[in-house]
Amino acid sequence: MVIGVTGIYCSGKNYVSRIISEFGFKIIDVDEIGHLALEIKKDEIVKEFGTEILEENQRGNRKISRKKLGKIVFLDSEKLDRLEKIVHPWMIKEVKRRIYEYENSVVNAALLIEMCLFVLCDYVIGIDVDIDIAIERAMLRDDLTRHEAELRIRRQIPLKEKKHYVDIVIDNNGAINDLRFSILDYLTKLGIKVK
Repeated sequence: MVIGVTGIYCSGKNYVSRIISEFGFKIIDVDEIGHLALEIKKDEIVKEFGTEILEENQRGNRKISRKKLGKIVFLDSEKLDRLEKIVHPWMIKEVKRRIYEYENSVVNAALLIEMCLFVLCDYVIGIDVDIDIAIERAMLRDDLTRHEAELRIRRQIPLKEKKHYVDIVIDNNGAINDLRFSILDYLTKLGIKVK
């Protein structure tokens, strides 16, 4: 079984995916795959965006700075599109490879719909959260300014526009225990034995 989890940036996808993983599902984190894609596609990305996106790591190797690249692409939708054209094809192949490797998996992706990964899923959970709550979480978790967090969130298609692709919408504006209960209830309806 493949369960997709989607929602805007900082909606709670990681937490929901961890809950599902407690019941034998392997997490396929598309953000993590995106970070790997930056390494795999480094030459193409540097050719497109220039050497100013590079930084030296502790071993003296030059790698792409996600923060520097993010400041470029999240300010310009054309540049973001160009980056996605470079990395998304490889990322989709990697997600497919991992899905076929595991019996049960949860695909955690903000862009699950946009990347057409939903077609690989048996069920899709949409995590709904108020934009102001997501912005506060982004500022705390990722040390972003309010403006940077807003830019990232507003570049994503809101869940309400993707609802026809999801099987259930789970609200994450309340307490964390409420979110856990909602997820366990849905998993039970799917026939998954929860403790």
